[in-house]
Amino acid sequence: MPQPSSQTARRGAVGAKVGLRAKIGAVIAHHRHTFEDSLIRLLRDPFQTLMTTLVVAIALSLPATLLLVVDNVRQIENNFDSFSQITVYVDNTASQQQVAEIQEKIQSFSEVTSLVYVDPKQALNEFTEASGFGSALEYLEDNPLPPVFIIEPAIDVLSLPQKAQKLIAKMVNIDLVDDAQIDMLWLQRLKSLTELGKKVVLALGSALGLGVLVIIGNSIRLAIHSRREEIIVVKLVGGTDAYVRRPFLYFGMLQGLFGALLAGIMLIIGFWWLGGSVENISQLYGSHFVLRGPGFQGFFALLGTGFLLGLAGAWLAVSKHLNHIKPR
Repeated sequence: MPQPSSQTARRGAVGAKVGLRAKIGAVIAHHRHTFEDSLIRLLRDPFQTLMTTLVVAIALSLPATLLLVVDNVRQIENNFDSFSQITVYVDNTASQQQVAEIQEKIQSFSEVTSLVYVDPKQALNEFTEASGFGSALEYLEDNPLPPVFIIEPAIDVLSLPQKAQKLIAKMVNIDLVDDAQIDMLWLQRLKSLTELGKKVVLALGSALGLGVLVIIGNSIRLAIHSRREEIIVVKLVGGTDAYVRRPFLYFGMLQGLFGALLAGIMLIIGFWWLGGSVENISQLYGSHFVLRGPGFQGFFALLGTGFLLGLAGAWLAVSKHLNHIKPR
């Protein structure tokens, strides 16, 4: 029996080894093709894409706006911390020597950063100029204003009301000190409102985040239903679940990314529009407060949030509905 020639032996299917670089190139090419196909499908139905994008943008912009408002309130809170001062009133009968001793005692407290003494004559002159009652004040027999110390406490005292109260108690216990006052109530209320605002942002952000997942998941469900026959064909020719799942993941990621991009643009325009008015109001009150928008860091954080929510919504929808589509 004649032996097959070498040419005959080489006939038929021949297995070829594929290098690592070729595998990576094929994977990248497939991802690029899937991304482009998902983008084209979104642009092919502009009305549906726009509606979904608007809903996602509104859902993302609401908690982001509240978070920026809380951040700006904290900025106001930090600015006014440095202007909170303790006013110490000394008895009118105290002599200059006794006032000097009181000043030394107050300066010895570690909680005191700086101290300014206002004598009764200086206080009366300033009050006369500022009040407009100069002629009426001339009829006073004695100066009714007491010696006063204006004290700036340390930052940690202002941040903790308990420390501020302890410092005030120490000053009141000094002989010939009638009273010590600090206007901390409004600052404590502002801090409480800030803490409440953070909790509201967390709750609202969580609820709207779940809403984004539902919106994108429903969009993916409709896309899976419309491409059901295509999915069956791909599975019949050996397509894996990962291969079938990939286009829908890109579809969801793009929807979340477009919604976050629109939300970021809305925030930037809105805070820019309000910034001028807020700056004018702050200047009228002698403040240097400037309304802060999302900035680059906040903008890209918003894009990342939309991207991840879109991916998560698409993954949940695909995992739930793809298993029900099986070739017969």
